Amino acid sequence: MTDLTIEQRFALTRARYEIQKMSRQNLEKTALKLLKSRMEQKNGVQQALKANGIIFKIEDHQHGFPEIMSEDTFVTLLEMQEDSMPSDIMDIGWEDDDLEDDSLAIE
Repeated sequence: MTDLTIEQRFALTRARYEIQKMSRQNLEKTALKLLKSRMEQKNGVQQALKANGIIFKIEDHQHGFPEIMSEDTFVTLLEMQEDSMPSDIMDIGWEDDDLEDDSLAIE
């Protein structure tokens, strides 16, 4: 693995400082935005490679997320299903509809 540059280390130090002052709601939105941007970057790299004739698959590893859901989480997701989540996972847009309506910015 390549070492981080001094600018990247500074950015991480700054992020650690800023995170300590954030509310839980802002932390949740920031984590989701970061995960979404990572997924978009992966898709962009794969599309750019494909456009140049290179088929390359980047695996999605969800490190840090439990593989098995707790019963409470499962019940909460079921309750959300009835209230606010679409019944079809292919309905594009619902997964990030609440991420764009705030003043948080990822630089």
